[in-house]
Amino acid sequence: MKQVRKGFPKDFLWGGAVAANQCEGAWKEAGKGMSTADIHPYLPNLNRKELDFNHLDSETFYRFKDNEEYYYPNHKGVEFYHRYKEYFALLHEMGFTCFRMSIAWTRIFPNGDEKEPNVEGLKHYHEVFQELKKYGIEPIVTMSHYEMPLHLVEKYNGWSSRELVDLFVKYCEVLLKEYKDEVTYWIVINQINLIQYECFGSLGILKDKTENYLQAQYQGIHHQFVASAKVVELARTINPNFKMGTMLADCIINPFTCHPKDVELTMRRNRMQYFFGDVQILGEYPQFAIQYFNENNIHLDIQATDLELIKKHTVDFLCVSYYYSRCVSHEKNGMDAADTVDNPYLKANEWGWAINPQGLYCTMSQYWDRYHIPMMIGENGFGYVDVLEEDHSVHDDYRIDYLGKHIRALQMAIEDGADIFAYCSWAPFDIISAGTAEISKRYGYIYVDYDDYGKGSGALYKKDSFYWYKKVIETNGESLSDVVL
Repeated sequence: MKQVRKGFPKDFLWGGAVAANQCEGAWKEAGKGMSTADIHPYLPNLNRKELDFNHLDSETFYRFKDNEEYYYPNHKGVEFYHRYKEYFALLHEMGFTCFRMSIAWTRIFPNGDEKEPNVEGLKHYHEVFQELKKYGIEPIVTMSHYEMPLHLVEKYNGWSSRELVDLFVKYCEVLLKEYKDEVTYWIVINQINLIQYECFGSLGILKDKTENYLQAQYQGIHHQFVASAKVVELARTINPNFKMGTMLADCIINPFTCHPKDVELTMRRNRMQYFFGDVQILGEYPQFAIQYFNENNIHLDIQATDLELIKKHTVDFLCVSYYYSRCVSHEKNGMDAADTVDNPYLKANEWGWAINPQGLYCTMSQYWDRYHIPMMIGENGFGYVDVLEEDHSVHDDYRIDYLGKHIRALQMAIEDGADIFAYCSWAPFDIISAGTAEISKRYGYIYVDYDDYGKGSGALYKKDSFYWYKKVIETNGESLSDVVL
């Protein structure tokens, strides 16, 4: 009989996660091209609601592109491109053993279809990896994290076009060869399942340039599946020690009531979330997905060798992002993953994110039961409007409470048998929000002194959570033994 597990594994990786487009800035330096993120404006009149930036039509696209009437926070970020050594020194002080980051596609291929990569971009990330190595911090690198070259949107309508497959594989091949001795863990595409929330950022599709928008989204996903399989195939020839992963944003939901129709809708919705993992981990399109496509007039162009390629080149690990949970009611909701109702038993932050640490335990346990491959948390965090006191302290007990309970829930999943090797909170220092393009929606252990218009000293201040997370890492999670969910 197996022994009872207790606590986190001794070699567990503790760290945090960021995306290049939300922190780097330097948006036109060293040959970088424009990406989808570079046209995301800050619109303060939205009153903390998510801008529907990821379902753009051509009119909105060109209104946001190169329009001096708007302020674009991503252009400056938090100056990580120039100041990464300062940030890494603080992460080292906390005891980080891993750091999830992305490479900006437009720093390597500014337009996405050049014959040769940008040497300055390649050089920059070599320097970043060397700095991480100095501190013994393991890089976990996302190849595509909402940073598609804007040129590919205009020329091909993004991933709706098959041409994107070879262009993306070429970009990834450059990364794999260039950094084969510096990076072990690769995530090919960030949150590949978020088509209802991040369609433009991930797929680069303009909805008015399609006859069937939903079909175009799933066609784009199929192209990403094919590209990912080709990248995994390449990786195993370049360096057999590479660990290649896929990433899912947790969209697993709960029934609003025990009404049988709520339960049935929940099951159908959850299966279409597992679909993305089933293809990349189990290597095949499940029958329920084929039935869903048939019922919704979705007819995918799948080439003869695609399914064989997908079957042969599955991923090594699953990365999951988890922030909050959702419910569905058969009386109010349909199959759209963004269509949900609030859970009356949960509290939410200002952006409506319902806090549910038990949901993380259930999610990771269910993924383990389904897939039985190593897993990691790639994002988990609590956005809040922090207050910088006169003495430059930030008392973020709410963040400590949120993270403590979620990490404790993760430990419960591990003790129940789930193979989880890393935890990366979002984000270790304040960055620009992907949803609302503001920095005042803060996540970090480190306060970055900029406001939503990029004004401020840029000074870095340690929040109370900085010292708290440092202790969590030092004790390998044992400091959370008294946390009650």
